[in-house]
Amino acid sequence: LYPFWQNDTKTPKVDDGSSPEIKISVPFIFFGVPYRSIYVNNNGVVSFNALVSQFTPEAFPLADGRAFVAPFWADVHNGIRGEIFYRESTEPELLLRASRDIRRHFRDMGSFSARWLFIVTWEEVTFYGGSSTTPVSGFSWG
Repeated sequence: LYPFWQNDTKTPKVDDGSSPEIKISVPFIFFGVPYRSIYVNNNGVVSFNALVSQFTPEAFPLADGRAFVAPFWADVHNGIRGEIFYRESTEPELLLRASRDIRRHFRDMGSFSARWLFIVTWEEVTFYGGSSTTPVSGFSWG
C-alpha cells in the first residue's frame, strides 16, 4: 500500500459519489490514449472523460466504451463508513518505490522509471446496505 494522509483530498461521503473532474499534471496514457483529467469514483474505479457513479458489474470491455481502471470495483457506501482519499505525488522515494514495484511485477518493463503517481485509497469503507459496524475493507492504488 502507498501512504495516504488525512490532508489528502477526499471524495464526498455519499452512495455512488465521485470526485469532481481532476486536472492532472502529467498525461495518463491508457491503451495509447493520453488523458489529462480523471475522476475518483467511490465505487472503486478511476475513470477518464466521465464519472462512473453507479456500481454495475459488467464484463470488459464495456459495451458503452467507458474507459476506467478498476482497482477496487465494489458497491461502496462511504456515507456509512470510511473515507476515499486521493492525491498526485512526485515524491522521490515514492517514485523509486513505484519504479521498483513495476519492474518486479512486469518483467518486460525492466527499465521503467516512474515520474508521477496518482494515489487513491479506499480506507475502511463498507458496502451499500452495510452499517457503521459491518466489516470494512481498504485498498490503496498508486
